[in-house]
Amino acid sequence: MTVLARTALGLSKLERGIFIGLLALILAVRVWYLVAYVLNTDEVASYDYFVRQGPVGISSFYPIPNNHLLFNFVCWPLSLVSDNVRVVMRIPTFVAAALGTFLGYLLLMRSGGFWAATLATGLFSLSPLGLYYAVAGRGYFLQITLLLFAFSATVALLQLPSYRRLGWLFFVGASILGFYTIPTFLYPFASLSLSLLVGFAWQRRWLELGQLVLAGSMVGTVSALLYWPVICVSGFTQLVGNHYVAKMAATVFWRNYLGYLRHLADMLAGNGHLGMAAGGGLMVLGPFLVRLLPRLAKVVGALAWVLLVVPLIIMAVQQVLVPARVLLYLSYVGCVLGSLLGIWFLTRLRVPTAYQALLSLLIVAGYGGYQFNRQLAPHQVEVREEKQMEAAYTWLTSWGGQRILLAAPSYELFFHHYAQQEHRPLLLHSTPVANQTYDYVVQARGSDPLPTWVKPPLYTSVYENESVIIYGRTLKQ
Repeated sequence: MTVLARTALGLSKLERGIFIGLLALILAVRVWYLVAYVLNTDEVASYDYFVRQGPVGISSFYPIPNNHLLFNFVCWPLSLVSDNVRVVMRIPTFVAAALGTFLGYLLLMRSGGFWAATLATGLFSLSPLGLYYAVAGRGYFLQITLLLFAFSATVALLQLPSYRRLGWLFFVGASILGFYTIPTFLYPFASLSLSLLVGFAWQRRWLELGQLVLAGSMVGTVSALLYWPVICVSGFTQLVGNHYVAKMAATVFWRNYLGYLRHLADMLAGNGHLGMAAGGGLMVLGPFLVRLLPRLAKVVGALAWVLLVVPLIIMAVQQVLVPARVLLYLSYVGCVLGSLLGIWFLTRLRVPTAYQALLSLLIVAGYGGYQFNRQLAPHQVEVREEKQMEAAYTWLTSWGGQRILLAAPSYELFFHHYAQQEHRPLLLHSTPVANQTYDYVVQARGSDPLPTWVKPPLYTSVYENESVIIYGRTLKQ
């Protein structure tokens, strides 16, 4: 930390102003997201089914892969003093993201220079997923922050002999916490471990290869012990049976893999053409261009390239198509690698530092403005849908609805959440129960047909919005 403090204090007056200004801009935009963006289903499910249940439930109950254990543990103390879901679920993410952004900026500044660090930090922090998961992350940005510690530890282990003992401590500690946050930390952990394996072998540091095996064993053993309550209570099959990363048949996987990569590029970069061009270029040309960077920047660039490529290879071997949020860190390491190479290229062309600075700031401002404007329209749609859902719930409860059949999955989750928040005893069913009468039936537009008994004269349409139609019981059954 003393080294990072010296880095910050060593900035020129202009650099210090840009450093503070960029961080202030990023935090301001994140505050807007924190307040304005609607709660998503995953946040509500995590809060209702895990965080509210306390430490015993968090540490052992695993009916769905939504229980990101470390993150839910961090959120739990807030649930004791507030029942505001935004406060409980988003403040820890916001703090973790702020810490990760600040540390990442300084760490990259030390190895790659001020302007490369500014460009990388600005681009990733203002990307659509980078912004969204900085406030609604459920552990994904916390995992990036932990990855930053493991990444920096890997650099120290490869290039900074005086920091090796501290490097092993941070590598093992950050990896354990990363796995306990979300098990898919396997992807960056495998990439960093492979980098250490190749680096130690290249440098003929055979003793450190043994230390790497020991470190990996410690990470695996402690992670298994932390998940032991889950295995005992919910079962090992439930822990590893995540349908989001389920293996696909070879023919199905390879038929969809390229389309998945285009979708992934669009999600991570906020633009499919930009993401495919930048990502593809970095993966193909990265090994050749990284060799041209200065010594420490070369190590950082090489590690970033490995982190970028290895997960795609692992997925091909596994034959799984993981969600973009799991690979959010690819966007970060892509920005790091691209920024290091971009600033190096401008320097080789003898572009004056002032013009490099101006170009970096223009790219960050232009990209951030473009993405923010692009997100406004879908945000307004989501706000309208949330208001309609709240209005439908208010209408139902104001008319005395007690027994409700829900054929609208998102409404089922949120109506259950609203009822819990109000301590209202509602009977909510997602499938009809024999001999049970319902005051109202909520059907999503375009969903499967309702049971034949949900028809006049027993039930008639009494309320509707853009998403659902509500049928009310008109005759006693």
